[in-house]
Amino acid sequence: MIILAIDMSGNRCSIGISQKQSILAESSTFVKMRHLPGIMPQLDYTLKQANKRIQDIELLCAVSGPGSWTGIRIAVTMLKTFAHALSIPCVTVNSLDILACNMRFVEPVVYPIIDAARKQVYSAAYDCQSDSPQNIEIPTLKKMDIFLAHIQSPAILVGDTIHVYSDKIQSMTKKQLLLAPVSLNQILISHVIEKGYNKFVKNGPDELHDISPNYLQQTDAERNFVKM
Repeated sequence: MIILAIDMSGNRCSIGISQKQSILAESSTFVKMRHLPGIMPQLDYTLKQANKRIQDIELLCAVSGPGSWTGIRIAVTMLKTFAHALSIPCVTVNSLDILACNMRFVEPVVYPIIDAARKQVYSAAYDCQSDSPQNIEIPTLKKMDIFLAHIQSPAILVGDTIHVYSDKIQSMTKKQLLLAPVSLNQILISHVIEKGYNKFVKNGPDELHDISPNYLQQTDAERNFVKM
């Protein structure tokens, strides 16, 4: 099966193409909240590197959040557009689930965290003692102080946000908190492909019209609309 995966949940735009569970081509570009201008050229480049056409794709997979509102909205829109236009099955995956895949065969509870602005984080908890991380605390939006106060110990924190709050985390001397190394704090597109394929094999494709971004909170536009 030829799979195309897209992740724009953070400050990078990542695209990967695999066949028979092996990566054919992947690309990752630092975009700093400007996902839209470069996504189609990057997609075209990655397809050419894999020696594939968009018509060759047999499964589409995208990270639907939580994360960058703009990024996940674009990724989900692309997924639905290609799936509808080309009649390709598609699935979405959760960004926190994917980050947890960076930590496997470890005993402490793993907490992926993603910046949510306003001193808040998206977080969840996982048992990562096997090759398939199991969610043990559903994804939530919390103030960073509240998240740290209620975290189990010992624990491993993963995600590029941890270095923004490293001083605060290290001040929690009564808790055994380990920080993942920098190289493991980004979502890997190979893990998006892995999780997407496994989900498809187990449950089949997502219902196209039910797919939507997983914001976990109101967007600024929604907040402003409520105030009107």
